[in-house]
Amino acid sequence: MIIHKFIKNKGLVSLTLEDVDDLWCLKRIIETGDLVSGKTTRVIKHEGMYSRPDKGERVKVRVVIRVESAKLDSSFGRLRISGKIIEIPEDIIAKGSFHSIVATPNYSLSLKKDHWKDIDLRILKDSVRAAERFIIVAIDRREAGIGKIKGTHLQILSTIESGLVGKHYDIRGKPSNLYYDQLAQIILSAYEPSTKIFLAGPGHTKNSFASFLLKQRIDLKDNLKVIDGIDVTGEDGIYMILRSPQLRKHIEESKLAQVSVLLEQAIKRISDGDKRVAFTFKEVKEASNLGAVDSVLISDKIFDYGIDEDDLVELLNSVEKFRGKSYMIDSTTEVSSQVMALGGIVSLLRFSPK
Repeated sequence: MIIHKFIKNKGLVSLTLEDVDDLWCLKRIIETGDLVSGKTTRVIKHEGMYSRPDKGERVKVRVVIRVESAKLDSSFGRLRISGKIIEIPEDIIAKGSFHSIVATPNYSLSLKKDHWKDIDLRILKDSVRAAERFIIVAIDRREAGIGKIKGTHLQILSTIESGLVGKHYDIRGKPSNLYYDQLAQIILSAYEPSTKIFLAGPGHTKNSFASFLLKQRIDLKDNLKVIDGIDVTGEDGIYMILRSPQLRKHIEESKLAQVSVLLEQAIKRISDGDKRVAFTFKEVKEASNLGAVDSVLISDKIFDYGIDEDDLVELLNSVEKFRGKSYMIDSTTEVSSQVMALGGIVSLLRFSPK
């Protein structure tokens, strides 16, 4: 989350959401009666002899609403904030009407509260972090899979095939510049400052492509790493790289590495019969009410178990109250699948509540 302005004595914060985690933070902070200002679209119907009554022009306007509800749609990565309009440009729609602002990653808005509680301030502070981005390439001379990681979200960008024979290969059977050019174009289009790029795969193609890429962009030198020990390419190779201990060392400060370590600790405690672990929503909630939760991992697919989002927000706030840490995990990664197998939620406890 990017905080552009925070004026505590006026209860005002202006921010830009960066990912699904930020939607969760905003959902936990927003309360009934708060004021939210953001851009939205409205349909303006023109009156005239030749105007169609069922048609209109959709225009962007800035609207201020007094919040009545905020519902998260995890499957689409958006937060629908609904309430009564208290400010809107004239001739668009009357004040007092109801409207919804749909907040998504990369959306900017302002939030005004009569009073900021301590827990709200902690949630807001913890949400401000350096964006963690990685590009992973699983490559050999035949194909390459390219993925991008942000937080715990994996996006498969592309899988490129070089072709075994023909114009993509030179007479020595080595990948041609055309193959490398295609890969470089995709990687550089997704690259942002501080993004780390990891290359892996069987043979020496990864090293050859690393040299090619550095000739294109010498400024990538400090952010380009070659990972050994991976013999699979394409999309399957990307998932294998994510399980690599060597990669883990390079990204040990990232959220993805942190949740992976916490999950491993939780599974070990379960197998050892250690009571300082809780899984299923009911168990974690009971432990959180006792202040026993040190950290909790939650898959964004937890709603498949019928969990109500307001109940989940209450649990997260309870964990935060006792200085615990919560981690929402994107369903695109294997970590989420493992958490789902444990009921969609698992926590490490400071002490056994039983």
